Amino acid sequence: MNKLYLVGAGGFAREIYSYISKKEFIVDGFKLEGFLSDYPSDLNGFNIGFKIVDQAISNKLDVTDAVIIAVSDCDFKEKLYEHYKSLGVKILTYIHETAFIGENVAIGEGTVVCPYATLTTDIQVGVAVTVNAYSSVGHDVTLGDFCTLSGHCDVTGHVYLDNKVFMGSHALIIPKVKVGQGAIIGAGSVVISKVKPGTTMFGNPAKKIK
Repeated sequence: MNKLYLVGAGGFAREIYSYISKKEFIVDGFKLEGFLSDYPSDLNGFNIGFKIVDQAISNKLDVTDAVIIAVSDCDFKEKLYEHYKSLGVKILTYIHETAFIGENVAIGEGTVVCPYATLTTDIQVGVAVTVNAYSSVGHDVTLGDFCTLSGHCDVTGHVYLDNKVFMGSHALIIPKVKVGQGAIIGAGSVVISKVKPGTTMFGNPAKKIK
């Protein structure tokens, strides 16, 4: 069986590890071989039966291997995606079996959708997007490439997230709002108006803090 690597070995990677452990560490016909991380001590103290076998951006993988991008940092996801794409390594899209994926939902390569997430209908999801546990994406939404929705986020109808938007846990965006590229929405924030690219927003209602 061909080899699978989790790219990253932090908390989010360990969460994905726990999900795939229920399926004997097999995803789409690939068997977990280990983790790829720049931090050799990341797994110290955890009861995990696999090791960090190389750096996150590895040149040792074969075209018959596969990776799951198990990090949430938007810029780093972009670097990882472009690197493994250039090597011809298979970049898996992982959707947990408890997630709800409705009609006319297009999901890009390398996206990770975690337990109990909901993507309702008529949604466009870019490449290497993270939709963490219990997050909800409403109708007619676009999630740009490399976006991250942390746990329990709520993206309501007709929202547009440009590339590399990061939403902290429990953040909410009201309908028809556009969020610019690289914006950060702080945990628990409620976005009620357009967000400019590269802006950090926090609060209820969310206001620019950076």
